[in-house]
Amino acid sequence: MIPTLLSTVQHAHAIAHPFGPPGFVERLRERLGRAYIPAIVIVESLLGAAFFALSSVLEQQAAREEPGDLSLRVNLLLALARRRRWLLGMAAGLAGYAMQFIALRRGSLALVQPILVTGLTMALAGSALAEHRRLSRSEWLANAQILGGIALFIAAAQPGLGHPRGSPTGWILLAAISTTAVAALVALSHGSAPRRSLALGAATGIVFGVTAAITERASHRLGISLGYALGDWSPYVLIAVSIGGLLLNQSAFQAGDLRWSLPAITVLEPLVAILIGQALFHEHIAAGALHVTGETLGLVSMVVGVFVLARSPALTHRAPTRAADAPAL
Repeated sequence: MIPTLLSTVQHAHAIAHPFGPPGFVERLRERLGRAYIPAIVIVESLLGAAFFALSSVLEQQAAREEPGDLSLRVNLLLALARRRRWLLGMAAGLAGYAMQFIALRRGSLALVQPILVTGLTMALAGSALAEHRRLSRSEWLANAQILGGIALFIAAAQPGLGHPRGSPTGWILLAAISTTAVAALVALSHGSAPRRSLALGAATGIVFGVTAAITERASHRLGISLGYALGDWSPYVLIAVSIGGLLLNQSAFQAGDLRWSLPAITVLEPLVAILIGQALFHEHIAAGALHVTGETLGLVSMVVGVFVLARSPALTHRAPTRAADAPAL
C-alpha cells in the first residue's frame, strides 16, 4: 500500500506542485516513506496473538484440574508436564513467541506489540467456546473497543522502523529506570490481595515491555547472522529478563484475582514497548495534531476495553495468559 502511494505521489508531482502549498508533496512523500506497515508483519503478529490465545486456553484448562496447594511450586510443573493438554499449550506458547520474534525483525514495536493485545480477545473467545457459552453483550462491546482502538492507533500513528541497536547510554538508562520502577512496585506489593496483584501485574507489564525491546534487538542481529547475534549481549540478557518476568507474572496471578493483574500486564506491555521504541530506537510515529488525537483515542479505547474484558467470567480464573507464556518459555 505504501509503495503504491509513494508511486502516485511521485507521478503527480508535476501536477500537484503548482496548485499545492510549497513543499506539500515533499512533506507528503517523507511522511509516507517513514510509515512502514507491511501486511506480512500484521499477519505474523496476529498469528502470534492466536498462538498465545490458544496456549492460554489449553494451559488454563489443564491448570484448573490441579489442586490449589501446588500453586507456584515445582511439583505443579511436574504434574502439568504429564498432561497432554498442558504440553500442547506450552508448544503453542513457543510458537507464539517465535511469531513475535519474526514479526519484530520486520516491524516496529509500535506496530507489533499493540496487535499482540488481540490475543486477549482470542483467549476470551476460545474460553467461551470451550465452556459452550455465548459471549455477553458487554464482552462483544469490549472486544470491539480493543480491536477498534488498536486499528485506530496504528492508522493514526503510521508506525515506521527505527534503529533497533540503541546506544549503550540508552540501554543503561533503560535498565536503571525499569529496574527502579519494578523494585518500587514490588516494594508496594504488600497489604491487600488486590493491591499486591495490581502492583506485581504492573511490574510484570514493565518487564515484558523491556523484553520486547531486547527481543527486537536480538532478532535484527540474528537477521544478519547467528554469530553476530550470539556475539551480542542481547540473547543472554533476554533469557535472564524473561525468567524474571515469568516469576513476577506468576506471583501477580498468585496474589489475587486476574481482574487486577491482567489489565496492568496487558496495557503496560505495549505502552512501555512503544515508549522504548520512540526513545531508544527512534521509531517513527506521526506527531501531527490529528495523528496524536487518533493515537490517544485509540489507546484509550484499547485500555478501557481491556479493563472491561478482564472482568469477564471467562477470565477470572487464576491461570496463565499470553503474558505468562511469552519470552520466558
